[in-house]
Amino acid sequence: MLIFPSSSSGSSHDLAVPPVLLLKSARLADGRVTDVLTAEGAIVSVGADPAGYRAAAEVLNLRGYLLLPSLAEPHAHLDEAFTGMDSTGPGGPRHEAPGAGAAGLPGIPAATPVTRAWAAATRYLAHGTTAIRAHVHVGEEAGLRALEVMLDVRAGLAGVMDIQIVARSSVPVTGRAGATNRSLLRRALAAGADVVGGAPALDDNPGRAVEILAVVAADAGAGLDLHIDEATDPAESTLPRLIRVAEAGFGYPITASLVAGLGMRSAERRPAVIRSLAHAGIGVVTLPQASLARCGRGLGASALRGLTVMRELLEAGVPVAAGGGNMQTPVASVGRADPLEAASLLAVAAQLTPAEAFAAVSSASRQIMRLPEVTIAPGSPADLVAVRAADLGTAMATGTPDRIVLRAGQVVARARAAAGLARPALQARRPVWS
Repeated sequence: MLIFPSSSSGSSHDLAVPPVLLLKSARLADGRVTDVLTAEGAIVSVGADPAGYRAAAEVLNLRGYLLLPSLAEPHAHLDEAFTGMDSTGPGGPRHEAPGAGAAGLPGIPAATPVTRAWAAATRYLAHGTTAIRAHVHVGEEAGLRALEVMLDVRAGLAGVMDIQIVARSSVPVTGRAGATNRSLLRRALAAGADVVGGAPALDDNPGRAVEILAVVAADAGAGLDLHIDEATDPAESTLPRLIRVAEAGFGYPITASLVAGLGMRSAERRPAVIRSLAHAGIGVVTLPQASLARCGRGLGASALRGLTVMRELLEAGVPVAAGGGNMQTPVASVGRADPLEAASLLAVAAQLTPAEAFAAVSSASRQIMRLPEVTIAPGSPADLVAVRAADLGTAMATGTPDRIVLRAGQVVARARAAAGLARPALQARRPVWS
């Protein structure tokens, strides 16, 4: 695996952008095999070259690759990555607090939080991800340490990856007891956090917590991205309150992450809530790994959490993206920093088509993050990923690491997979697709 930014997050990197790049013989998601021409960070043409750029182009042969818009991760906890495994591998949960050290992790030379966050971000990059929304803990116990880590990582990857930082406030935020957390949240926004986050269902007054977080966000001109998990909110007050905030004219983007409790509402009550989400313009981010991992985990009658109601939300026109959430932490001890993993879980657990599942980790994620749309069409930003696969379904099913990642028309990461067979008789039987 080759990632062009250095393995240290100390400074940003200005990579020379080729004036023109010809992506030759690429297969598109619709099955066409064609050439794609990029110049000055954007796609110039698909197929023909009416502007005459081709003669001056550098050539990248993508025969055997599927060319797609680059991936976007709408919900990650990079500062906590790799804290759930010990050096013996899977099955060895460390149960560390966020930001604690973790020694002996393969491929991670140091145990500092910034090194782990950098390693997680660049693994995402190698898998084709050029935009991440990272949630970091901010509060009386955590202070601003996690925020400082992500500011460092964001600076180191400037120009290569868009990183939005969500300052996830600790609880409580209500009453006198929440004064310090509210103050630290405001300091985080002033220091460079982009979005206000939190888990209001864990507050003593969940509905009021939603309102307070919205006030802090509005004062800073920031959006909201809240963990809305009504399985832990007996009064089911957080989602209705969030909808009322939007309807009252909040004025900034609102995202509801998880929303697993929506599927626990009765079939009679759900349609009205879903229509309200669509009308209010609230985006939803589902976390398939975390939601499925928690199914039945000591919740008794509440065990039927699972995913949110993807099909109903999509049919109502609600933007629905999918995120990876925790990666190799005590909460979720697996995860490979690859949005195609989240897409494959949606295809299985939510019965989405490959195209619908891919949209959840590409176009829908960008829509929720308010980033420019990326398509394989003239005028689109040349933020692309080439995956060695015949089609979308195969790419999600295999999770092949063999990928070439482009940001603004430049190659920023390249990963290759190699495998061999020990017996000569087996080596001689090459598959027809190789």
